[in-house]
Amino acid sequence: MVSALFIKGLIMSKLSTLALITSSLLLSSIQAGELSQYLTTRIEPEPIKRIEPKYPIDAAREGREGWAVLSFVINKDGSVSNVIVKETSGSKDIAKASVNAVKQWQYKPALENGKPVQQCVNTVEMNFRMADDGTTAVSKRFKRKYRKAREALLAKDYKTLNEQLDAMQNTRNMHMSESNYMHLLAAAYAQQVGDSSRQLYHLERVRNIGGEKDDEQYFTSQYHKFLLEVSLNRFPEAYSTFKQLEKLPAAQGKMAKLHELVAKMDAIIASEQDLPKRGNIEQEEFWSTMLLRNEFSLTKIDGELDKLDVRCANKRHVYTVEENNTWQLPKSWKNCSIYVYGAPQSSFTLVEHAQKS
Repeated sequence: MVSALFIKGLIMSKLSTLALITSSLLLSSIQAGELSQYLTTRIEPEPIKRIEPKYPIDAAREGREGWAVLSFVINKDGSVSNVIVKETSGSKDIAKASVNAVKQWQYKPALENGKPVQQCVNTVEMNFRMADDGTTAVSKRFKRKYRKAREALLAKDYKTLNEQLDAMQNTRNMHMSESNYMHLLAAAYAQQVGDSSRQLYHLERVRNIGGEKDDEQYFTSQYHKFLLEVSLNRFPEAYSTFKQLEKLPAAQGKMAKLHELVAKMDAIIASEQDLPKRGNIEQEEFWSTMLLRNEFSLTKIDGELDKLDVRCANKRHVYTVEENNTWQLPKSWKNCSIYVYGAPQSSFTLVEHAQKS
């Protein structure tokens, strides 16, 4: 039932101003390290200066909290460039503040065989939290839209539902609770119409903002997210979700099944079969995923794709895209992610090819 997805508990943070819940780099190699190994002597970049983002004035005044996930490149001189906003809680000012801060960060650069190299796969999540006066409810305007959307979903009135979801998504600055409500409702809609890719897109944007009291509900959303990632061949993302699920007390009764699915993933990854996954460009300008293999193609393009940005641990390259293009990355390019840019609602299939013996 739709009601099972609703978030009931909201944030009760004890932090005074701003918390960088994930203050250190969440390097993609944490997940990918289980799938591949470096073949050279490598020293990871070390932070020298990390500027904390300024809490946006309007957000602080409204008691509005939020988060933003960023990807960025650490250059040979330790500076940061090519900052991309991957996901947000729906507040543009919080995303902008996060980007402005990360652009000022400085690192002791990564070294490969004693020489400075770019580190192109870096991800950080910025979490903005207020003290106890942070807003823990939704606005009356949002509540009206949400109620109409929920009623439309139950009645299968998809025209009205899409109108209300669009109105919610077009909100310039959204409270974290509103973001969760919207994405969970949109995920329930996608599930109802059988759109697994879109369901996953929305579940990826759900956060546990209520602490332990929301653990069961957060587990439910993340468990469904994991199952979708496995079924859609989003294996690197599934490994990451699995690591998060392991930490949740509510997951203990499901661990046997989770381990079974991980074992099946390992077998598929090690096999010689191609790995297809469907990509859809939603509200953002791009679709991204981590690669398991160094040879891949983009096929079944529906819409317009502009460019392909390949970001690896030690290399970055931007390519043009045409139907059935195939890329074969050098074996020295490790822990790669791709960012496919294009027009909204464009879709395609990424096929990762088995390594030729």
